[in-house]
Amino acid sequence: MNIIIYFIIIIIIIYIIFNNVYNACNIETLENTNNFENMEITELLDTPNRKFPYRYFRDENNNTLPIVSVTGFFRSDEDKKLYNIYKNKNIKIIGVTAYKSFPNKITDESEDKYHLNDDFDYTNNINEWLSCLNKLNSNNLNKKHTIDISESDFYDADFTVSEKKYDFIYICNKDSDDCPLNGWNAINRNFNLALKCFPIMFNEFNLKGLIVGRVGCNLEELYKNNIEVTDWLDYYVLQEKMRQSKFLFVPNIYDASPRVVTEAICKDVPILINQNIICGTKYINYHTGELFIDENNIRNALHNLLGKLDKISPRNWWITNYGSDSTSRKLRDFLYKHYPDILENVKKVYFII
Repeated sequence: MNIIIYFIIIIIIIYIIFNNVYNACNIETLENTNNFENMEITELLDTPNRKFPYRYFRDENNNTLPIVSVTGFFRSDEDKKLYNIYKNKNIKIIGVTAYKSFPNKITDESEDKYHLNDDFDYTNNINEWLSCLNKLNSNNLNKKHTIDISESDFYDADFTVSEKKYDFIYICNKDSDDCPLNGWNAINRNFNLALKCFPIMFNEFNLKGLIVGRVGCNLEELYKNNIEVTDWLDYYVLQEKMRQSKFLFVPNIYDASPRVVTEAICKDVPILINQNIICGTKYINYHTGELFIDENNIRNALHNLLGKLDKISPRNWWITNYGSDSTSRKLRDFLYKHYPDILENVKKVYFII
């Protein structure tokens, strides 16, 4: 009997401790959000107070602009409250299609579930959009208030020269030690399709590839000397590995204009990319790479790409069509149409990195 009473007392104590900690965390979060209401605009938009899913903008003189963007679904009530605080302080809010299929619902199992039960109407509450979505996926956006601009448009040409060590590079960072197919990275970088294409690329075409992030997946046992697998790489190390590769392999679908695509093009590295990717195919043409769908038609795309590697210059095409200077002016002109008072004396607008 004494043991049972002792056990009950322990359970009650654990419950009280947990409840106090939980309430303290909620109070702290609420207090942090409430503090935002008392801040001046400049402080509210300053670095310590920036958070996902919001992104922020600056002008050519590095001044933070009173404009914020929603780049993904809210993940908490606090995110939504911050939206209302921005609105009440007359900070302009635009939408950006920068995360998976946003503003269309995301249904893959790796995604945060808050938005599935949230009734916030992004396309009606937010008028201006920077959207890379194709016509099929952007039907709910007001075309007169939408422009095709992505953060990936802002990169500039990279003229650093490195010796080629790999035929291709594929980037899919680690989810966990057991290499799951349903992890966030595996789904977004379409590791399942990559696995179906690897036998063709390594065995039939005898390519040498660098696989970034897929450690513990037994790929080395399958492809021996044709493959090099590494864990997560520091940003600057990864950039050098891209320069050392002849092309970038992008089987991704649930990815909104991945920056790695334009980082590679700026380094004169062409792209082999899934034509069903949510955003990113606007960069692909004869001069920059090839499109494919799956393991059934990748052979033709590989033949075409490998046959023209010495004839094309993705970087030259990029210089003509994109870059930070032209894109920042394009973004400024679009925003000026809707917020002339803010942009009157501004010549360029950039994302704050």
